Amino acid sequence: MRSVLLPLLALAGAGFAGCGRSEVPSEPPPTPSPPTAAVDSQPESAPEIEDVIAREPLTGSFSFEAYAYDCNGLRVIVRPGDEELVLDVGDRSLVLPQVEAASGARYAAEDTMFWGKGMNSALLSLDGEEMPCELNRAETPWVDARARGATFRAVGQEPGWHIEVHPERLVMVYQYGERQVVVPNPGVVEDPDLPVRRWHAITEAHELLLEAQDRACTDVMSGEVYPVTADVTLDGRNYSGCGRDLD
Repeated sequence: MRSVLLPLLALAGAGFAGCGRSEVPSEPPPTPSPPTAAVDSQPESAPEIEDVIAREPLTGSFSFEAYAYDCNGLRVIVRPGDEELVLDVGDRSLVLPQVEAASGARYAAEDTMFWGKGMNSALLSLDGEEMPCELNRAETPWVDARARGATFRAVGQEPGWHIEVHPERLVMVYQYGERQVVVPNPGVVEDPDLPVRRWHAITEAHELLLEAQDRACTDVMSGEVYPVTADVTLDGRNYSGCGRDLD
């Protein structure tokens, strides 16, 4: 039943804050299609990348693992599953089974209910209070990355790119989502004298260096301030942007 919910939660519109071009679809896709982002070849020792392709929200062909909503000022993270929905509200995690609904996708258990009624809106009933919810498009790629296991994420502009650090791999998406490189995570090296972390991966096909410095960074497109300044060098080309840890 997950397919019933996901189109309702699909992210609409462009102008995604801090992510170059939109990382989300303008309309919910009717059916999954093969990923359009090109994936550069890796040596046999590289980690499996099929799961990365299927779950990386590049062009909207595939659904997100998690969504961020604002419900009357309350931050709510929605994680859809098979015939159920997980709501993260503050330090609470609630599992809601799917129930019948005249329209949309409705999930409820005891006094909690989440009812997706469209692409960007929903209704939340929590502790006896009903609250309208709006999708937070700017925050969703970050909570989605965390749900997929990323520990750090950074974004940059002109041309739009983003990078994710996973325990076993680094995923660099660039050229507005048209290209993707996946390399094994070599492990982080911390500078003893500066608040800088470095990941330096070298494979037969690519050399990727990510430097993350604990210094405030302002995204040039959205104006949002991030706690980390990120610099990436991929095969001799430099990319500068901002990021944060996904705690």
